[in-house]
Amino acid sequence: MKTIEKTKRGAEAEDVLPLPELLDTPAVVLAGLLAGHGRPVVLDASAVREVQATALPLLETLLRETRDAGLPARIVGAPPALRRRLEGHPLAAYLGAGAPDEDALFVCPDRDDLGFQPSYR
Repeated sequence: MKTIEKTKRGAEAEDVLPLPELLDTPAVVLAGLLAGHGRPVVLDASAVREVQATALPLLETLLRETRDAGLPARIVGAPPALRRRLEGHPLAAYLGAGAPDEDALFVCPDRDDLGFQPSYR
């Protein structure tokens, strides 16, 4: 009974692998090696600032093969610029929760509504 629980926990556990600032072919190959065979692939793209076009087909293949094996595969934390770059690309299907917009850090929901009137006292 304990071995089944360990296997079940291991299948549910998802390690998040951070992607580097420059997403190139060697970075995708390294992510594939670190993810290992038979494990979910969850990539954190919050640090990505530049993407080489040659890396995109390789990354899409890695994520597609993982999903075809019945395992979760997704990209989380993608900044808005990366999301715009991947619009219409097959990788858009793998985008999970994104990073908040930079402007969202400076928005106060109590004051920045349309009906808010500042006090000039």
